[in-house]
Amino acid sequence: MSEARRHLSVLLAVTETSPVDKLWASLLDRLAGTPAEVLTVFVCDEAWHRAASLPFTYEISRVSGTQMAFTRWRAEQIGRVAAGRARQRLEQLAAGTELQLVFEFLAETGGDPAGRLADVERDLLIAPSLLEGQPLLVELARSHRQVLLVQVDDQDT
Repeated sequence: MSEARRHLSVLLAVTETSPVDKLWASLLDRLAGTPAEVLTVFVCDEAWHRAASLPFTYEISRVSGTQMAFTRWRAEQIGRVAAGRARQRLEQLAAGTELQLVFEFLAETGGDPAGRLADVERDLLIAPSLLEGQPLLVELARSHRQVLLVQVDDQDT
C-alpha cells in the first residue's frame, strides 16, 4: 500500500427487520476511524411476495376494517417503504462521519444483482446474524476478506 490511509470497501447488508443502529455501531467499531466506502444493500424480504402469490391473502385496513386483495404491487410497495426507512436512518447515522454511503436494493433470492455484488472484492461484509446460512449471504461472503455477523436477538427487531 503506497497510500498512508487506504480507503476500505465495506458491504453492509440490512433487512427489513435488522436493527440498523446496532449494525451501524458494529461497522463504526470495526472501522475505528478508517476511511471507507460503505455499500449498503437492503435485502428485500421475499415473504411479502410469497404471500401476494396466494389467492386467499387479503389486507385488512386498520381504520375501516375493509378487506382488499394483497397483490404483488402492494408487496413491492411495502418493501420500498421499509427500504426507504432504513436508508433514511442510515443517512442520518452517516451524516456525522466521513464515510461514503451508497445504497442498493437486492432480492433475497439472489440472481443477477447478487452475482454482480459478489463479483467485486471487498474488505469487509457486515450482516445481521439472521442471514447466516442463507444462499445470498454465502454468495456475497465469497468475495470478502472478512465477514462480521452481528448477533440479532428478538428484542432487537
